[in-house]
Amino acid sequence: MSGFLDQFRNKVLFSLRKDQARQEREVAVDDKIALGVLLWVVAQADDRFLPEEKEKIEDILRNYAKISEKDMPVILASIEQAEKERIDLHTFTREVSHGLSYPTKVEITELLFRLACVDGDLAHEEHEQIRQIAGLFQIDHKDFINAKIKVKKESGMDTVD
Repeated sequence: MSGFLDQFRNKVLFSLRKDQARQEREVAVDDKIALGVLLWVVAQADDRFLPEEKEKIEDILRNYAKISEKDMPVILASIEQAEKERIDLHTFTREVSHGLSYPTKVEITELLFRLACVDGDLAHEEHEQIRQIAGLFQIDHKDFINAKIKVKKESGMDTVD
C-alpha cells in the first residue's frame, strides 16, 4: 500500500516486525490500521467521540482483526496519527478496498454500523459517513440497507428509517 500506510510502516511499526517475516506482517498490520482508521472516521463523524466508541473500536480490533494487547497501543497510535493528518478518505478507502472480497467489504460495513450504534443512536452524520465508505467500497445499496437493518436489530434499535 502506498502513501499514509507506508509512512507508518517506516516510522511506527518497526517493532511489530521483529518476530515474523517482514512482508507478511506489514500486510496484516496495514489491514488492521486501515480498519481502525475507518472505524475512527465513523466515530468522529458526529463530532462526539464517546468513550463507548473508543472501547468498541478496541473491541472490534481485538476480536475481528485479532490485535493483541501488546500491539494495541501501536495500532491505536497509528490510527490517531492518521486522523490528525486528515487523510483523504476517498483515496484511502479506494486503496484499502483493493484486494478485499465483496463479503469482507459488507462485513466491514456491518462493523462500522456496530460502532455507530454503540451509543444506542445512529446519528445522521455517522450514517452518511458509512454510506460514503460503502459507496467507495462499491457495496450494493441493498446490501448496505441490509447491513444497517441487521445491526440495528442486534442493537435493539428501531429499524424504521
